[in-house]
Amino acid sequence: MLLSSIATPISVLSAGLLCLQASASPISLAERAANSKTLSGQWDTQLSKNGNFVIENNQWGLHTTGASGSQTTTVDTTSNDCVWSTTYQFSGAPYSVKSYTNAARTSGLGKKLSAITSIPTHWTWTYTHASSDLVADVSWDLWLSPSATGKGADPSSSSFEIMVWLSARGGASPAGQQIATAHIHGMMWKVYAGEVSTWKVYSFVAPQEVQDYRGNLLPFFTYLKQAQGLPDHYFVQAQAGTEPFVGSATLQTTSYEMNVHSSQ
Repeated sequence: MLLSSIATPISVLSAGLLCLQASASPISLAERAANSKTLSGQWDTQLSKNGNFVIENNQWGLHTTGASGSQTTTVDTTSNDCVWSTTYQFSGAPYSVKSYTNAARTSGLGKKLSAITSIPTHWTWTYTHASSDLVADVSWDLWLSPSATGKGADPSSSSFEIMVWLSARGGASPAGQQIATAHIHGMMWKVYAGEVSTWKVYSFVAPQEVQDYRGNLLPFFTYLKQAQGLPDHYFVQAQAGTEPFVGSATLQTTSYEMNVHSSQ
């Protein structure tokens, strides 16, 4: 099943989340340009100024048969918030993801789901450019493992991948098939289930494009525990980024934060 192209953004607000405040001394565009880091290598990374995230220019599908293209990612190294943008152009192999530029959490992980009390997050992003043929998603990628030292996207240690899609442009669709709808944070999300490599993947797709999301990610896990019997595994990796299939775009994240609160 393919999702239709989505063009109208909405905003989701949830009580109880304190967001980072802008600096009292605004930084000019010229200063930001002078104090930014551009990533162009397939696996280049840059730590955010606050140390909470690693931004990855992850082009894991770049060499898929029939695919071609390029991607760069720019990280604002002056902001205490997590601010980054990625620009890409990909063609060929239209049903294959080419990359996943993302901000990966560096701390608070390796906890069992039963010990986690909340996962507050705030993500504001926009496309400053997007081609008419763009097929891409904007999503969280959340990873579970039976081991506290497991890693995400690792055939030897990953058990479940949970994706939360805020955007699905050009008919982009998750792995597997739709199995249900779930009412979370005031929206009806389409729920997909499938398999990738050695792990099972569940994906939640928003009914409309959401460019400003404030809320708690824990209810997505709670739903899967209750509806799909998700086991009490360890939460080992949390990423927020974009997966292009084909087309060209520049995606700008102007504010991002996520924390993992637990009883441990």
